[in-house]
Amino acid sequence: MKYSSTKLAITPLALLLAFSITSCNNGSNNSTPTSPTIESCVLIDNDYDIDDMMAIPLVIGNKYVAAIIQSEGYTYPESSTPAINQLVNNLPDQPNQRKIPIIVGASQAQTRDISRWPWVQFFRSMMNLSNGLLESLPTPVAPNPNYVNQVVNSLASCKNVSVLIIGTYTSFINYSPLIRNKIDKVVIMGQPIGDTSRTPTRESFNCDYDLPACQLAMGQLQDLNTFFVDIPRISGCDTDNPPSSCYSPSYAMVAGDNGIGGLINHGLPGHLKEGLMNNIQCSSFYTTPDTIGNPCSSLSTWVPAAVHAGPGGEMLLWDETAALFLLHPERFSLYYPTDPNIPGGLHYEPTLINESYGQTIQNLRRLWTEDTNHAESFQ
Repeated sequence: MKYSSTKLAITPLALLLAFSITSCNNGSNNSTPTSPTIESCVLIDNDYDIDDMMAIPLVIGNKYVAAIIQSEGYTYPESSTPAINQLVNNLPDQPNQRKIPIIVGASQAQTRDISRWPWVQFFRSMMNLSNGLLESLPTPVAPNPNYVNQVVNSLASCKNVSVLIIGTYTSFINYSPLIRNKIDKVVIMGQPIGDTSRTPTRESFNCDYDLPACQLAMGQLQDLNTFFVDIPRISGCDTDNPPSSCYSPSYAMVAGDNGIGGLINHGLPGHLKEGLMNNIQCSSFYTTPDTIGNPCSSLSTWVPAAVHAGPGGEMLLWDETAALFLLHPERFSLYYPTDPNIPGGLHYEPTLINESYGQTIQNLRRLWTEDTNHAESFQ
């Protein structure tokens, strides 16, 4: 539809060199006249929170991801770039797997006040280590004033491009005009400005963190084939024992249980599994008064009960759901509130199975596991 108003040990030097190979090339080899033309590509724009980490392999296993661009949000691009490069491009059991360009995208001109989101600093500390996949902090890469051209070059051999925005709009507003003629769809986690059908009086984090960029993007998206994707908001999801109707990750979808096979132990799915289930010692990352001294582990960013012991914030399947929409749009429907006085039809949500939130979320978890396991090898 057209849019209308209607998140292994390796030395820092080695990691930086590995990143440089993928970032500096940025698909330039694909732009040569003899390169084959790729019919359909995906560009992933993210801010590398834990749900970004769980969404990106899902797409890589099922679509040709031409590049991944890091934008400021839950993490800074200069720090998240080597972290996500470690996840995606340094697979111990698949050293010859295609390297996906990781592009250092835009940061805000001034340091953003994050006092409204007291949990963000904890997640930054965790995600700079890819949730414990890295044993020590890699050296941040330099800011990248050339990221717009790198996006263009990485897509040179692509006929059509689907843009998946699961972070802020800080980079998108600058590169999108230059690739507009290739964009066949834009899938966005969150709701458009003015959509009050689920979260009245407030915008999503991805919009609110850089509101001017979000506002500008709304205009740029007007004539593009844009799909906003969100999930139902259920009360009590931020507790240590959330109801089964919450659209939250489950331990079983990674480890296996309850009819879900879990992630395999090979390739990118195995690497992701290692990042989600490892022995990181992270209690020192708890800095808010009510969390100091609490136990912390790799589960503390995504398993609801463990997240509850941290500095706050619900952990739901936000970005994973947007990624699933990109793969399975037929499983989603436009959302219309029961109150006829509230405008609807502005964003998509998972179509309810037997009118049950519980059955629907369990199906999404199973689908996430199955599709992520497709990334054992990828194009």
